[in-house]
Amino acid sequence: MISRPDVDKLLSVRAESRSVLSMYVWVPRDKTQLRELPARADDLLAVAARSGEDTDQQARPSARDRTVARDFLQEGDRDWLGHTVGIFACSELGLAEAIPLPVELPERAVLAARPHVRPLLQAIQRLPAHRVMVADRRHAWLFSIADGKIRSADLQDGETERSRGFGGWYGLDSYNVNSRITDLARQHYQAAADLLARASRVGGPEPLVIGGHQDTIPRVLAALPEDLRGSFAGSFLIDPDTLTPAKVRDLAAGVVGKWAEAGEDHLADEIRSQPPGGLAAVGLDACVAAAGQHAIRQLAVPADGLTPGFACQRCAALSTSPGGRCLDGPGAAVFVPDLLEELAVGTLTDSGQVRTLREPPGGVAALLRFEVTAP
Repeated sequence: MISRPDVDKLLSVRAESRSVLSMYVWVPRDKTQLRELPARADDLLAVAARSGEDTDQQARPSARDRTVARDFLQEGDRDWLGHTVGIFACSELGLAEAIPLPVELPERAVLAARPHVRPLLQAIQRLPAHRVMVADRRHAWLFSIADGKIRSADLQDGETERSRGFGGWYGLDSYNVNSRITDLARQHYQAAADLLARASRVGGPEPLVIGGHQDTIPRVLAALPEDLRGSFAGSFLIDPDTLTPAKVRDLAAGVVGKWAEAGEDHLADEIRSQPPGGLAAVGLDACVAAAGQHAIRQLAVPADGLTPGFACQRCAALSTSPGGRCLDGPGAAVFVPDLLEELAVGTLTDSGQVRTLREPPGGVAALLRFEVTAP
């Protein structure tokens, strides 16, 4: 499972020049299309090499790194069917790593001084690690899902009261049995909630999906403590008699995907609701200025495309042209293939959050910690 610590580990890698190759390739589900992968990879590498041709800081992937990328695709392609794979290689630093991702991402190849991680952040956002609880009146199953893989975390088997015919004098026996069943059901749902709470204490908070019959889902949700109820992402209907791990994983993925999209829409609305000059920056220039003052709390970037620019070697100031507003002047500026990547890494360094939106306001936008002063 790709996680923030994995992203941070990649970001600790840095070369002296644009010698780190990052490539994201979609591996088709149809095995007959696998023969096209090497040609697609070569096309992506050619595009990466052409970036920056109008500067004096061109870059080319080394022959060894091209070989590493092709070898990864040839050796692991059948294990990665239906996945995007991120490949990172730099012979200068001894870097050679391939990471299959659980969602389809735009294909690209980037040559930079460090690994290009914006797609990894998008993958974490679109399908984060999550938990699924499926319950009926007697049983509860808890699953942990990460990176498209599912494992059973625990099983709760509730006690039941066997019916004695529900007859009895004036229905008293029937009433007592029904009361006992109600009490046992309440205890069962509470035990299921306690099971989930224990898992959350050990593994940390994650989005929660609840599955089951139409009447059991609200009962499980009502038994949860308030903090876990806040992590509820949605639910799906399933007959536990037909439950399989693969079905649970697929149904939960749809719920978590919609939950993630709703969070993206909420962020876009929050940015648009900010008054001009307030706690939002809209557009590339405004976000670059906010990043220069370490003001970005939450950055919203698009999924597609690269935006080339420049970064100062001395103060790390970003700009769309050499020098820009940096006091060190054009001589200290180096070409960067993607300003959005630099904004994202700077935001993470400042303990902010990075979110990918389908259509960010202004192409790229941010919520700020404080109002940005004029440079």
